[in-house]
Parts: sequence; C-alpha cells; structure tokens
Amino acid sequence: MKLDLNSGTYIEIGGELGKYNSLPIDTLIKIAQDLQELVMTIAKYDLPANDTINLDNFKIELVGFRKGSAVPKFAFTPRVENKVGPNWEIHRNVVSEKFEKLVEISNSGDYEMLKVLYPEPVKRNPIVENLYSFVNDFGSSPVNFVDIDNLTEKITPVFKINRFKAASKKELITVIKENENAESETDEAVGKIKITTKGGKISRKIIDSYSKSRFSLEYAPEIIIFGQTKYVLKYPLRCLFEKEDGYFIIQSEMLGIIGTGLTEDEAETTFAEEFNFVYQRFNSLDSKSLTNNNQLIKNILNQIVEKVEK
Repeated sequence: MKLDLNSGTYIEIGGELGKYNSLPIDTLIKIAQDLQELVMTIAKYDLPANDTINLDNFKIELVGFRKGSAVPKFAFTPRVENKVGPNWEIHRNVVSEKFEKLVEISNSGDYEMLKVLYPEPVKRNPIVENLYSFVNDFGSSPVNFVDIDNLTEKITPVFKINRFKAASKKELITVIKENENAESETDEAVGKIKITTKGGKISRKIIDSYSKSRFSLEYAPEIIIFGQTKYVLKYPLRCLFEKEDGYFIIQSEMLGIIGTGLTEDEAETTFAEEFNFVYQRFNSLDSKSLTNNNQLIKNILNQIVEKVEK
C-alpha cells in the first residue's frame, strides 16, 4: 500500500497555491473538508452493510506540514475517543485501501474506471460527487501525493492528481428514478441509504428515494437564509442529511450545527436559525473568551461566509 491514512499521507501542492510554501486558510479548510467528506463517503458505502459503523473512527486531522511548495499531511485522528468498536482498525484499513484506489484512478486520469470500481449507481453517485469536489479544489496547480524521506527530506511523487472534468462527472452520474408505485418492495431497493445513529453507533439500510432531488445523503447549501439575513458562502457547506424516526436531520459536524424537523423545510429552517445564532454569537464575543474549539468554529465561519446581506 503506497498511501496509508493510518500513518498519514502527504499532498504536495505546487503552482500558484503553493509557491510561497504556505496555503491560504480558506483553501486549506476546503481541501480538508472535501477530503473528510470523501473518506466518510467511502466508509458509508465500502464497509460491510451488516457491521455497526461509528463514523467518528474516520475523522481525519492535519498532522504535519512541510515546505517544498506546500505539503500538508493528513491522517486518521489519533484520538482514543475516535477508536470505537472491536473492528475499528480493520475498517480503517479498508477505507484507506479504497481511498488509494480512487487516487490511482485520478493518477491515470481515466475516471471511467469508477464505473468498474462502483458499478451500482447508488454507491457511485456520491463517490463521484465527493471525488470531483476534492480533485478540483486545487484549480490549475499541480498536485501529487508524495513520500518524504525522514532523513534526507527528499520528496518523491507517488500519485499525480489529474483534473476531473465536469463532462466526465456528468457521464458517471446516474439518475435514480422513483417508480410510480412508491410502496413496492422493488422501489425500496432502488433508493438511498438510511443512516441511523443510536448511542454514537451508525447502522445502515436501504430506503426509498426522497421526493425532492435536492436532498440525498448530503445537504450542501451555497446560501443560507434566516429571516431577512442572507449568508452567501464561498463554497457549498457539505452536511449530512438523513431521516430518522420520522424526523429530518441536517448536520454539519465541522461546525457542530444541527437542524431537525418533521418536514425537510422545517429541518432546513432550524438549521439556518442555528447557523445564524452561532455566527452572530461567536462574532459578538472576543476570541479570548471562547474555548479553543469555538475559536476554531468562529474562524471557519468567517472564512466560508463571503458576505452577509440584510
């Protein structure tokens, strides 16, 4: 295995992004967010369906940064509280290996191979969406996953990241249509995966498609509106979307914000209300009065919000 998220993997970013041996904070946040979403999506779809999965096991962290253009290092979190269940090591290895296969496809530039790796549209669609977002975070800057010799500091390219064209993405996405008989067993089989959380544990099963195409496994608004206030974001805020026990849930783990409701619109409204409260509250307080975690959330909010209109 050439890439290992257990020990950590380096990404060398050249060109305009990395020429100062640094990265803009908003770019780093976007790269980390999309990498995290890709890893989580792999965990949701590539681990055994009959296993109980705790997604906290697959959180990643920035564990290093080297010069030589900009070379951040990402790895699975080393925190003990995020190593849950008897099979967490096995599950991490599976996810790391599948991540490497996706990077190998990017290295070849033949994204059609995603159809071979994920023949089922219900799995392929979210993988394609997340991989497309991550690969294109770097713009025109050359990017490589690299190996670094700890003694000599020599950087050796392992995999190159090739651009993922929008036309290629469109060809790989398959529209999953609802059958007219929404109650049929066949219709339930052609659906989305329901993620249920109980006691911090994740279990999954197939449920039927939602009526509104804007909701799937993700909710990714570019504009958040609360009352007369409109938050225009620099890029989509990727959130988990699910329906559990009759309630719709929208959650941003990165910001610690959750919206719930009996309908999709209610969940969206309460999420916007919570986003507005957190943004206004944290920006009304001096950073020194906030905990380290809340200081980080405040910084992220101010980086992703391009402008506030009232």
